[in-house]
Amino acid sequence: MKNFLLKLDWILLISAFSLVGFGVLMIYSASVGDFDKTSYVLRQVLYFVFGISLLFLSLFVGYKTLLHLSSWFYVTLVALLIITFVLGLETRGSVRWLDFGFFTLQASEIAKPILVLVLTNFFVSHTVAKARNVIFSLFLILVPAVLTFLQPDLGSAFVLLVIWFSLVYLSGLSWKKLLAMAIIVAVCLPIGYSSLRDYQKARLTTFIDPYQDPLGSGYNIVQSIIAVGSGQFVGRGFGRGTQSHLNFLPEQKTDFIFATTAEELGFLGIFTILVLFSLLLYRLVVIGNRARKKSGQLLCYGAATVIVIQLFVNAGMNMGIVPVTGITLPFISFGGSSLISMLILVGLAESVELDNKS
Repeated sequence: MKNFLLKLDWILLISAFSLVGFGVLMIYSASVGDFDKTSYVLRQVLYFVFGISLLFLSLFVGYKTLLHLSSWFYVTLVALLIITFVLGLETRGSVRWLDFGFFTLQASEIAKPILVLVLTNFFVSHTVAKARNVIFSLFLILVPAVLTFLQPDLGSAFVLLVIWFSLVYLSGLSWKKLLAMAIIVAVCLPIGYSSLRDYQKARLTTFIDPYQDPLGSGYNIVQSIIAVGSGQFVGRGFGRGTQSHLNFLPEQKTDFIFATTAEELGFLGIFTILVLFSLLLYRLVVIGNRARKKSGQLLCYGAATVIVIQLFVNAGMNMGIVPVTGITLPFISFGGSSLISMLILVGLAESVELDNKS
């Protein structure tokens, strides 16, 4: 047991767990004044405990075994996404969650570690030098991405596509071919835009000028920008954010928890979060660089891709520099499916580290 613990990358674990702890504190702060404020904190702690159990399960099973099982995970994922359309809970016009009584599952969040496994397994045994392999890998990602988009969940669908772009490039596809594919996607954007819901179109147009409708479609962005700016260097103080506690800022515990943190803890609080994320991402890259097998390398890079794109999009939409998409802040935002999927990614990376040191 001692040897097992010594083989773990503790910087990776401590940075991830610290981010979760930071998130629990901010969830508690954002819940001050709520009748069921302890409910959110207790639920997040329970999600964390369950996520840790899956993290260590990934360690004991081993990433190589999980790669062999990835096809079964993929079939299960697609089935869950389809079932969500039939039995899912509808919230604010979106059907994204399956209610299991004691737990609601968002399949589009669990899709992230599963698709990192699926694509890694595929690219290890199929060269990207052959066009049919690239096309088939794109099909693998498009099925869950389209199902996610139709929920509708534009943000998560975008993350799934970024996972594919990242891993196909890291597997050896030339940047020229990748650029050509990106141009094709750009040409198809008008078609995609026409299929968006009205509120999704409003998010994109409001992003350009949120003050054109500050009490309507631009409300969320405007309030978030105010919250971020009002925190200044040291913040208003823990539990003293006026934007969040007077309910001007929406979704303080989930999508806009970054703005809540900026308002209450200021630049110092945000800087602390970014340092922890930097440590975590650095360790993922280090573990991937020294991986013995290509599969271990792709897993770590895939995990880093998911975390960094969600960090960028969430922080960006809180500051008004990217459109609002409903992407959570990894490890910090309230939500079981999101937290568990992030911890699984950490577990996969730690499994690669164990293999490196065995």
